[in-house]
Amino acid sequence: MTAPLLQVHELTKHFPITGGPAGIRTIGQVRAVDGVSFNLAEGETLALVGESGCGKSTTGRMLLRLTEPTTGRIAFSGDDLLSLGHSALRRRRREMQIVFQDPYASLSPRQRVEDIVAEPLDVYRLYASHGERRDRVAELLRLVGLDAAHLRRYPFEFSGGQRQRIAIARALAPGPKMIVADEPVSALDVSIRSQVVNLLQDLQERFGIAYLFISHDLAVVRHIAHRIAVMYLGRLVELADRDALFDAPHHPYTQALLSAVPVPDPERKRAGIILRGDVPSPARVPPGCHFHPRCPIAQDLCRESVPPLRDIGGRSVACHFAAPFPIATASTSPR
Repeated sequence: MTAPLLQVHELTKHFPITGGPAGIRTIGQVRAVDGVSFNLAEGETLALVGESGCGKSTTGRMLLRLTEPTTGRIAFSGDDLLSLGHSALRRRRREMQIVFQDPYASLSPRQRVEDIVAEPLDVYRLYASHGERRDRVAELLRLVGLDAAHLRRYPFEFSGGQRQRIAIARALAPGPKMIVADEPVSALDVSIRSQVVNLLQDLQERFGIAYLFISHDLAVVRHIAHRIAVMYLGRLVELADRDALFDAPHHPYTQALLSAVPVPDPERKRAGIILRGDVPSPARVPPGCHFHPRCPIAQDLCRESVPPLRDIGGRSVACHFAAPFPIATASTSPR
């Protein structure tokens, strides 16, 4: 077996909370990411899902060191990214790119499309002449379904879906092995989302790109992901193959998430799970299992001991009392 393209081990990010008379004394910590571990293979899509504020985007940004981790290890193609100096990290970033959530904020309004898409080409000097630069940008635009005649236009002349295609073209420019897609379709109209998701899949098949696909939209995740990692309050609670997770989630939080997804088939129904309370603040995380204040099956052990992410039937689950839960069942109503 070949080594994974990306290996993440016990990754944490704690933001200090300051206070005191001068506002400089550390009085607490926001535990945004709290010991996350996973692997990503070449050409694979791993979806990172969970509620807003659970640490998904922070995790994605740490992989590219746009946000520096507090502790942990990130290995990419065998290199320890956290030990690389500025020059070595810059070279390695050619193989790691990101597509941000908001296509209206991630593109400079003062640059033309040609210069936006060519920025990675300029940084890594990937052309010999201005004509070659323009030809490469035109090719990238065609790859994402845009016309090369758009080279001289500005971002405000495009729709949200077209802007996100421009952002994807920019990420493709240096020939990456991995792209962190941080909620890439959540700001788009529903009618446009499937087009962008299909584009990402087509590019993956053509170039063998691996995706860390960050999302809270489980319908989109089911369409694009090979594996799914479920995150709650800074920790992974379940990691499994897509079909296995959707068919029989094991962790109570995953079960609650999936029970809320509408089923288009009228002959099938879901056993709805309503969680009590609200998500705790990452500045005041509960002891033991982070999920225990809202968990319907919590016991004393859950309040005292942090459940490790352990293998259960070919998947990883962080729960002391995990059990499979069939989300969709056939309707028993008469026809």
